[in-house]
Amino acid sequence: MIFFVPGYDPATESNLAVAERIVPSAAHSLMGPRATRAALLSLLARETVPLFAMCHGRRDVLLGQQDEAALTGGDAPALGRRPVFAYACHTAGALGQAAVELGAAWWGYTGAVTAPESAPELLPLFVEVFSYIRDSFPETRSPQELQTVLLRIADLCNDAERKVDGLVDQGPDLDVGSAYLCLLHIWQRLRVWRPGDGSPVMHPDAPPPDLFP
Repeated sequence: MIFFVPGYDPATESNLAVAERIVPSAAHSLMGPRATRAALLSLLARETVPLFAMCHGRRDVLLGQQDEAALTGGDAPALGRRPVFAYACHTAGALGQAAVELGAAWWGYTGAVTAPESAPELLPLFVEVFSYIRDSFPETRSPQELQTVLLRIADLCNDAERKVDGLVDQGPDLDVGSAYLCLLHIWQRLRVWRPGDGSPVMHPDAPPPDLFP
């Protein structure tokens, strides 16, 4: 697996805090300053393993270190038929669709998403959720199996919300607003594009996409 996780501002540093705790020892790690376009395209050319990314994004681009355009729709051929998970704003749009048209499976997000919370009390909750996603997204699945995974992601997020509630009861001064938002966004805004599907797969209770997905 390729881990692509820049870290240069508060949001990406929070992503990096999660990724550092879930990156497999055998993974190809492009994290922090190493999360560049050149390094990513070089690895994609050499390896056919899944890609796991947490970064900023737009409808047509995945952003690397210092907002460098690391992956665009024009780079879709480099992805081949690999599965991709991108926790990055808007990347279920043009970028994901360009990738799936050439055979990739794209797990991306509609609209904006909130970065996970890296406070010591909250970080383990996000480590658990993203660990499950890391282990689940690479496998090819039937529609039924995919729905099972999406339901499980939501269940993990809902369990984490209840744990946040408990932390607030113990320490009312803990800032948890962004944690609640992130836990909602992880499952509500996730869209899975697969080759041959005319529309993305989502959780059955996911709300409609934003006006500008």
